[in-house]
Amino acid sequence: METITYVRQGGMHHRDSMGYEDTVSDGGVQWMCAGSGVMHEETIPAAKRLLGVQLWLNMPAAEKMTRPHYHAIRGADIETIRIEGGELRLLAGRYVDAEGRLHVGYQGEHLPLDYYDLGVEPGKTVAIDVDEDRSVLAFTLEGSARVGGLPVGPKTAVRLEGGDRVVIEGKDERAQVLLMSSKRLDEPVAWGGPIVMSTREELMDAFRELEDGSFLKEGSLRD
Repeated sequence: METITYVRQGGMHHRDSMGYEDTVSDGGVQWMCAGSGVMHEETIPAAKRLLGVQLWLNMPAAEKMTRPHYHAIRGADIETIRIEGGELRLLAGRYVDAEGRLHVGYQGEHLPLDYYDLGVEPGKTVAIDVDEDRSVLAFTLEGSARVGGLPVGPKTAVRLEGGDRVVIEGKDERAQVLLMSSKRLDEPVAWGGPIVMSTREELMDAFRELEDGSFLKEGSLRD
């Protein structure tokens, strides 16, 4: 799998077996491809508030054993786009003619991901076109809104189907809504703890490798 951690407020410190150690904060994104296996830890520096979301993006079965990788995108490097009804921070992927801050040869290599942080003004409507063949998810990070005509309370995820446009209506207060879309895999998923594979047999093999010390397939990228 790939983990995409968006830290809207506060900070997240990352350290892993590849030799990467890094902190992102206040609007930044951490993108890690677990691939064939990586050991890592995430710690929280002191802050007045921690607000964010970690997305687990499944990888195609044929690419699950790719080499792991890590990359950070600083908040200052993320484009904010004014749109009707609010604004859009382009965390990853594309929006109309704008392209997110990619790191060549990695982000989106396994699955394309469009990831937006939408600020929806009170009483206003934001409409985003999406590919109806993709998997689409919305999450109300702050505040509440109407999504697809239905009321959605704070800190709530909704899966969207059956259309090519997402309509988000603001209520009395400004809302921050995360909108994510990616290629629909339609592949089996076997999940246990921090490991995502395609079959239970593969999952059990991974846990056995953790026990016998053979889980890590790649050395440090900084060797």
